[in-house]
Amino acid sequence: MTALFFKFWLRLALLSTGGASAWAAQWPAIPYSGFEVQRWRTPPAYQPENILAAKAWPAGVKRVAVLPVATLLADVPADYFSSHDPVWLSALQASHRAEFVAVTRAELLRWTGRVSFSTTYPLPPDLLARIVEHTGAEAVAFLEVTHFSPYGSQTIGLRGRIMELTPNRAIWAFDETIQADEAGTAQMFREGLGRQDHLLSSSSALAGIRISPIKIVTYVARVLVKTLPPRQ
Repeated sequence: MTALFFKFWLRLALLSTGGASAWAAQWPAIPYSGFEVQRWRTPPAYQPENILAAKAWPAGVKRVAVLPVATLLADVPADYFSSHDPVWLSALQASHRAEFVAVTRAELLRWTGRVSFSTTYPLPPDLLARIVEHTGAEAVAFLEVTHFSPYGSQTIGLRGRIMELTPNRAIWAFDETIQADEAGTAQMFREGLGRQDHLLSSSSALAGIRISPIKIVTYVARVLVKTLPPRQ
């Protein structure tokens, strides 16, 4: 095979697989018969950075009440992110740190006149007592969408915390902004899809993710709960 023919074949293969992407800068050069061939180098998957966690999961916290996902975004209805509630509940339950039980939007509405509470919104004086009476929980999980841009370069901001009620202290907290077009985020999707093809481009990795933004939260929630404090 001549060098010219091989170079033509390689370019055609890269174009057909989506390998000639915006990530071309991540392809190190390898000399081959007088010209350079580009080989894919897998980027590291997304890892949370803004995390606060106790050294160990409190032995006395056996059950955690999970409040509905909230938002203070003015252009998004309060219940817009209701589909995120079961996603977070499932991810937290899979951590096996404690029993995670849902407080529903209907219950909050009946108790307080609101369907959700953000991580920074003042709580009614008797709400925590009601939650404890209703669920028997020793801690409460607050979850919030702080930023949401579903078009173009999809971006979502997520904030959350788990508070132990007695004493009143944080077990775990996070505040993250995720951009779907970032290399690490796309690699996280690839790994979540179980696709380890090194020629899979960013655009093909995100195909389908763009159709349903809830998938972004599904993958990110799985990664975030891995940062929960270990059990004693």
